[in-house]
Amino acid sequence: MLPSPRLIIMILAAAPMFLAAALFPGMARVGGVYCLVVLAYAAVDALVLPGRGRLDIRRIVPERISLSVPTRIVFAVHNRTRRRLTIRLADALPVHLDAEQARCTGVFDAGARGTLEYRLAASKRGRYALRDVYVRVLPAMGLFYRQFTLALPAEVCVYPNLVNLGKYELLIRRGLLFEQGLARLRRGQDGSQFESLRAYAQGDPLSRVEWKATAKRSALVVKNYEPERNQSVMVALDVGRATASEFEGVSRLDTFVNATMLLAYAVLRQGDWLSLVAFSDRIETYLPPMRHVKNVEKVAQAMHQLEPRLVESDYAAACRFLGLKNRKRSLICLMTDVIDRHANTDILAYMARFARTHLPLVVALTDPEVCAVAHEPLARTGDPYSKAVALDVLAAREAAMKDMRRSGVSVLDVPPKALSPALINRYLTIKSTRRL
Repeated sequence: MLPSPRLIIMILAAAPMFLAAALFPGMARVGGVYCLVVLAYAAVDALVLPGRGRLDIRRIVPERISLSVPTRIVFAVHNRTRRRLTIRLADALPVHLDAEQARCTGVFDAGARGTLEYRLAASKRGRYALRDVYVRVLPAMGLFYRQFTLALPAEVCVYPNLVNLGKYELLIRRGLLFEQGLARLRRGQDGSQFESLRAYAQGDPLSRVEWKATAKRSALVVKNYEPERNQSVMVALDVGRATASEFEGVSRLDTFVNATMLLAYAVLRQGDWLSLVAFSDRIETYLPPMRHVKNVEKVAQAMHQLEPRLVESDYAAACRFLGLKNRKRSLICLMTDVIDRHANTDILAYMARFARTHLPLVVALTDPEVCAVAHEPLARTGDPYSKAVALDVLAAREAAMKDMRRSGVSVLDVPPKALSPALINRYLTIKSTRRL
């Protein structure tokens, strides 16, 4: 039980009465009577405060929420008292879960039902337990809050960002992929798999004219091609200490996971095969080759509990595992960090070996903070030694990537926020140029 602002104001209102008693002795008696009335009012109000048994509160939690995406958490409230109540609720949130608004407040008439809600955002994937809810109730014209704790156990599953999948599908249906920076290189690029016939357009090569259909229609008809289906894409996700560092509170691994979800959706929607392996000093998880968009759920299930492990990743074992599990020519996307040519000797050696039969692609993230320090004008640099170190780091990374490119290994090195569209563009470019 806590005093309300109304009670505090009523108590403070007695002070002027007693101060006025210095000039008007009768005001002291008025002040005393006023205090007795307030005391009686407070005593009666404290006795009739609604108990926790007079309120029904249920927490409604979605089965899953997406990483870093604000999600509605709803409380269903039933006021079973005969008084109008102001109800405030606050959830006791575990670490890595945060609310945009700390409390949710509503006014409920006698016998009324309603809902209160707040937005929950997660900064890390995994399973989290929600337990206690702090409740504070103030009746109409009441002088005290009734405060208590309700145990409402629930589990929240935080998955990779699935919101982008719906956005990607919507862009496809609206034909806006080119405007959003996705698939910008597919225009004007054709595959080799026959799709349909269409009327001749200026600029179409004569080699694509379908002469039988032309003779029947007395008009030029050409063959329309699309990129080949049934191609294979394998994603190798490094969950060792190389991906444990963070950019603006989001780890490299979470950035890679979100990009992998979008890539998986694009691959499965294109009719290609997708497989996934996550590794550190051991194989953490593996998904065998699969097709069809419905299997994107399996990808989300496999990755939603992956966490960086502070161990040195065993690239040799991971590459041997990839070689044993996939004999078919594939696009192998290795998502890791590239430090320098000496630290990445194993990556270079094994990925260069893959280049003989597969199409290897090393995906890395540029550190925006290091780039900002390295590119800052020397006249404005507060610490020239930091700038020198940043330049050395960038030079070492660039040297390592040049070695990879010379060995036939493709490299995608972009800032974290640009990874998803850049990765999709690279995949679609590879398909449209028939490199698989």
